[in-house]
Amino acid sequence: MFDIRLSDEQREFQRLARDFAQKEIKPVAMALDPKPNWEDRVPWDLLKKGSQLGFRTFVLKEENGGSGMSDHLTTCLVAEELAAGEIGTAYYFMLTARRARDWFELRMTPEQKAYFLPKFLNDDLFFTTVAIHEPDTDFGFDYFTETPESAKYKTRAVQQPDGSWKINGAKNFQTVGYLAKLLVVMAQTEAGPRAFLVEGDSPGLVRHPLHKMGRRVGDNAEIFFDDVRVPKDFILPPPPKGRTDMGTHCTIAALTLGLGRAALEETLKYTQERVAGGKLIIKHQAVGLYLAEMAMNLEAARRLLWTAAWLKDHPEAISEGGVENLPYEYMAMAFVGTAVQRLTEQGIELFGGMGIVQGMPIEKYVRDAIIQKHISFPFPTRFKITETLAGFKRKVTPFIGAN
Repeated sequence: MFDIRLSDEQREFQRLARDFAQKEIKPVAMALDPKPNWEDRVPWDLLKKGSQLGFRTFVLKEENGGSGMSDHLTTCLVAEELAAGEIGTAYYFMLTARRARDWFELRMTPEQKAYFLPKFLNDDLFFTTVAIHEPDTDFGFDYFTETPESAKYKTRAVQQPDGSWKINGAKNFQTVGYLAKLLVVMAQTEAGPRAFLVEGDSPGLVRHPLHKMGRRVGDNAEIFFDDVRVPKDFILPPPPKGRTDMGTHCTIAALTLGLGRAALEETLKYTQERVAGGKLIIKHQAVGLYLAEMAMNLEAARRLLWTAAWLKDHPEAISEGGVENLPYEYMAMAFVGTAVQRLTEQGIELFGGMGIVQGMPIEKYVRDAIIQKHISFPFPTRFKITETLAGFKRKVTPFIGAN
C-alpha cells in the first residue's frame, strides 16, 4: 500500500542533502551563474565535497561502496534538496548516482564492473553521461523509452580486425557531457544500435560546451567522435526485459521540484520584506492568492512525483490491480515541469521590477525553469501519455436502477 510516511533512513538522507545544499551550495550559486566563461562556473569544490558525502554513490549497494538506498523515492528526496540549493550543481550528482546502479550493478559484465567501479569510487570527480541525442535527428531515447532495434543512428561503430571498435559521429545536448569521465554512447553497428562504454580521455573524443539561457552552472555539451577506439568488451549489455526501474524521469522531475521550492521560498521571503501601499505586500489579498496557488501546485506536483517514484519500486501494485495502470512517471515529469515554470513566473510578478534585475534569485529561477520545462514536456513525453491513455479502459459499474 502506498504510504507517504518517510522512513528514518530516508529522513536522514533528506537532512544530509538539505544541510549540504543550504550551507554549501546555495551561498555560492548566485555568484557562479553570471560568470561568462563556462569553466569558471564549474563548482569544483562543491563537487568534491558532495562526492565525499556520498551523493554520487549512495544508490549502490554497501558492498559496492554505496548506502544501499536504491529506491526511487529516496533519490527524489535527495534530488529535491540538492536542487533547492542550485539545480545545475545537483544535476552532476543525481544523474550520475541514478545511472550508477543501472550501469555498475544491473547491466555491466563482471569484467566491466571490475574495471570501471574502482575508478568511479576512487575519483570524487568521476561523473557520467549518456550520449544519445544526435544533431538533426529525433533520437533521445535515454529519457523516454528503451532504444528500439529499428533506430538508425548517424553515429557509427565499426569493428576492427582485432575486435575493438572505432566510433565516428556527433552527439549534442548531453547533460554533464563536458566533464563526464564515462560516457555510454549509442552508435549504429551492422547488428543494430549498441551502447558503448567510452572513457572521457579517449583519443579522438572532442567536446564543446553549449551555452544556455538557464541552468548555467551545470554543463551541457556537444560531443564529436573521430575514430574513437573502444575495446571489444566495452559494449554495455541491454537492460533486463520487463525492468521498471530504468531511466531518470523521476530524478529529473525531482530536480525541477527543488527548483520550484527554492523559488517559492525566495518569493515568500521577499513578500514579507517589501512594503507597498503602506503595508507588507504579503498582506495584500491578491498577493496571498498568488502564493496560495504557488504552494498548492508545488505540493500537488510533489505528491504525483512521489506516487510515480514509489510505483517504479513497487510495480506489483499495478500488476495486482491495486493501482490503475497509468503512465505516472511521464505524467509527473510533465506536470512538475509545467507547474514549476508557472510558479516561477508568478514569483517574478510578485517581485515586480526587482524580479528582472540580474543577480536576483527569482530571475535565475525563471531561466532555469524554462530549461526544465523544455526537458520535461517535449513531444515524446506527451505522445507517451496520450498513447497510454488511449489504450486504457476504465471499468465503470452501472449504478442507475441498481438494488
